[in-house]
Amino acid sequence: MRSQLTVVPFVLVVLLGGVAQARELPLGGFRAEAEVGPVRILQNDNAYGPDGTTFHADDVGQQDNLVFGRRLALELPLAARHGLVFVYAPLDVVTRATLGDAVQFNDTRFAAGTVVDSRYLFDGYRLSYLYAPLVREQLALQVGLSTQIRNAQVALTSVDGTQRAVESDIGLVGALKARLWWDPLAPGGPYLLLDADAFSTFGLVGDVTGAIYDLALSCGFPLAPGADLFVRGRLLGGGATVPDKDIDNWGNFASFTLGLRLGLESLLD
Repeated sequence: MRSQLTVVPFVLVVLLGGVAQARELPLGGFRAEAEVGPVRILQNDNAYGPDGTTFHADDVGQQDNLVFGRRLALELPLAARHGLVFVYAPLDVVTRATLGDAVQFNDTRFAAGTVVDSRYLFDGYRLSYLYAPLVREQLALQVGLSTQIRNAQVALTSVDGTQRAVESDIGLVGALKARLWWDPLAPGGPYLLLDADAFSTFGLVGDVTGAIYDLALSCGFPLAPGADLFVRGRLLGGGATVPDKDIDNWGNFASFTLGLRLGLESLLD
């Protein structure tokens, strides 16, 4: 059954009173970040075409194994408390399975028992603007906006090569963004980082229903000046139902990654 995902953008942390202390923002500066680790496809429901039938992640073998995930990020300071973050998050899942039920994909009907190769491509190119209204000795909050270009493709191909159906899309998606950094022990020690992007149409755009969310919780361990090792858990998902284009796609994913965060300014110095 298709999940009607509706994501409330999230309530921002209520700002503490008083004037924030002046210090270098722990989330600011010229920084690069890379992470790798396993991704679990929790849900991936797809239906395309006026008579399209919904096929799920387990129908095409996407839940048989973990998927290799990776993500790169680059942070650029603009001015005091202002900055940009660019994220490249590719995902390309290719599987082979025998269809238990017939699948109508646009104008192509795959009979039950057909052995198919499935491809699910979803590359994200995200640019975020952030402003830090709160900067304290062991706590910092950033809020802003994100814009993401999605490069997506869903394809089914019969192994004998006689049938193929493809749905491709390049689109632009916006979201609200917030990041909360907390150093609970002492300045310069292990820290927690909560990073969130989210948005929903709330049914306000005609018959279109759409939502995205990207929630990540990290635990960072400073290794040396300008270099942190971190472990990160992430929940990512969303989708859209677009009746006038006969598109219905909803997915949810979870990942656990290991990464390195580098302060490039410190390395150059």
